[in-house]
Amino acid sequence: MEDDLWDILAALENNTRRELLKMLANYDSYALELSKMIGVSQQAINKQLELLEKFGLVSSNGLVKSNIGASRKIYKSQGFSTIIIDYSKNFMEIKKMDISYENDVKLPENVNDLLLNLQDINNEIEELENKRNELIEFKDKIIEKLKLLADNLNDFDKKIVNIFIDTMDIEDVSKMTGISDSVIKEIISKFING
Repeated sequence: MEDDLWDILAALENNTRRELLKMLANYDSYALELSKMIGVSQQAINKQLELLEKFGLVSSNGLVKSNIGASRKIYKSQGFSTIIIDYSKNFMEIKKMDISYENDVKLPENVNDLLLNLQDINNEIEELENKRNELIEFKDKIIEKLKLLADNLNDFDKKIVNIFIDTMDIEDVSKMTGISDSVIKEIISKFING
């Protein structure tokens, strides 16, 4: 899953690829049409579509006949997810959550109700994002305080404690450092109990 995350971030670093993903999120299309809409050469679009396909963000969806030449490959978007990047003074985390589309949601039939639902969802997401931001600030202050307290340890123990603070998982610390769980538990226990 981590490789998928880095592929998506690599895909999103390029403006043309971002534009392609936005367009293909609305409807399936082919390289020549996308080229005309974005204002980039068809050769460049083909190259970017190849990369997006390699990253798993688009796939070819058959061919459409052309009146002026060979059939054209149709592309559609796929690999939908939410990516959250937290970059603060004391930590950095990047998370990817796949969007499954498995929930059966009953939607209203009329446009007005659909628009009201969309507005409600947008407002609720904004409230959640604001609350999440408050929690991230609080988390950052806690980590800062823990790291200050870890400054009193010897260099080796401080390194172990700082890795533990980042992961909150003794097994992960053990895998990252090659140090046994029991030694890590002892260091963490000593840190907790002063």
